[in-house]
This record gives sequence, structure tokens and C-alpha cells, in this order.
Amino acid sequence: MFRFIVVSAFISLCTVGSPAQELGDQHTGPALNNANQSARSGERARTRGVADGHISITRLREPRKVRRLYQQAMEAWLKHKTAEAVRRLEQALNLYPPFPEALTFYGGIQASLQQWESAERSLQAAIQSDPSYSPAYAVLAGIYNAQARFDDAQEAAQQALSEGADSWDVQYEIARAMIGKKQYETALSVTEAALRSTPHGSLMHLAKAHALLGLGRYPQAVTELRAYLRYQPDSEGSERARDLLNQIQGAE
Repeated sequence: MFRFIVVSAFISLCTVGSPAQELGDQHTGPALNNANQSARSGERARTRGVADGHISITRLREPRKVRRLYQQAMEAWLKHKTAEAVRRLEQALNLYPPFPEALTFYGGIQASLQQWESAERSLQAAIQSDPSYSPAYAVLAGIYNAQARFDDAQEAAQQALSEGADSWDVQYEIARAMIGKKQYETALSVTEAALRSTPHGSLMHLAKAHALLGLGRYPQAVTELRAYLRYQPDSEGSERARDLLNQIQGAE
């Protein structure tokens, strides 16, 4: 029973965002982190595409004004002005609907508000617009994991890797999917490999803790939960992580 409780808690602990709140509130989570990172990775992909002579027709046609609106949306989000970020994104997408970076960021914000169907539509539109845009698959994987659609999440994350994604966030989503499917040894291997390359990846410590819990290795899980709380003492999931830590220690 104890193992069931702590492993089941992983789903609520690692969902993308908290219950839907007012649009003006700021939320973070794996999906939205990936959406934010898509600005940088998208620019790298564009630069790499030009250098290789392989840039999509969609991006060649992208108006400069639309790119500027997208950048303004990113700046607004970083200033915790979510409503403004949404407005800028909607302006950009009204002017130019097939814009993968804006669609991905828009989907990430929708996911942070648990607007799952809208978020998935935005991400699927991004992928349809540019099937090679790996951040869209990564964010989609987070959305699927948050809904316990673990096979879909694994498929989307693997597609992100095949399209050149190099973010540890993708590995995190794979680990989440493996834990959801009770494939704890595989999840543990994924988290350990990721932490070797990024030792301070706080969410990966959290995923590793839950993989260890699934294997009944409670003292090691406690170590990983403490590592997560050391790096993220005030994050949205920190209170639940502390509750889980206390639960494990109380049952020992």
C-alpha cells in the first residue's frame, strides 16, 4: 500500500502547472519551461538550417512583425505578465497562423492552466506547420504525461529526440512516462544518465526519487527528494515534495 501511495503521488506532484487559476497568474512546469526554451532552441534551429541550406518554407515566409510580437510575448512572460504574453501571441498567430514557436509557447501557457485540449491543438498545429521543430514534441510530451497518457508521452518525447532535441527536459518526460508505466528500472537509468550530464537538474532528482520509490529503495529516494528541495526550496511542487518526504520517513 505504501508503495502505491508514493508512486501515485508522482502524477499530481509533476503535473504541468496547478489547477486552473486566473490568466494573470504565473505558472511554471516542464511544458512551459520547454516552451520558453523554444525561443532559444528555435533560433538555433533557424541558424543551423540556414547554415545547412535546409530551412523550412514556413520560416522563410514568416513576417518580421510576427517575430517581433513573439519576442514581446516572451518578454512579457518573463515579467510575469501572462495576459499580455497571451495577447501578443494571439496577435502574432492571427497575422501568421503557421508559426511553430508561437504555437508552442501558446500551447505551453494553455497547459499551465490545464487547458489540455486547447494546448494539444496548439502543439499539433505547431508540428503540422513544421514537423522538424523538436520543442513542440517536447512540450506535447509534458502535456500527455500530465494527463497520464504515458505511451503518447513517450512517443512524443522520442520524436523530439529524433528531430534533434538535446534538452534534459525531454529525458525528464521520458522518465515520467516510464514511471507512469511502472517501468522503474528504465526510468532510473534515464534519470541517472541525465544527471551525469546535468548534475543540478532539480526536476530530474524528483523523477529519480519516484523511480527509486517504485523499486522500494526508500533511503535513496529520500536523498533525491532532499536534493530536489535543496535546489528548489520554494517551487510550486516543494510543499508536496516535503509532504512525501515526511510520509516516507514516518513509515520507516
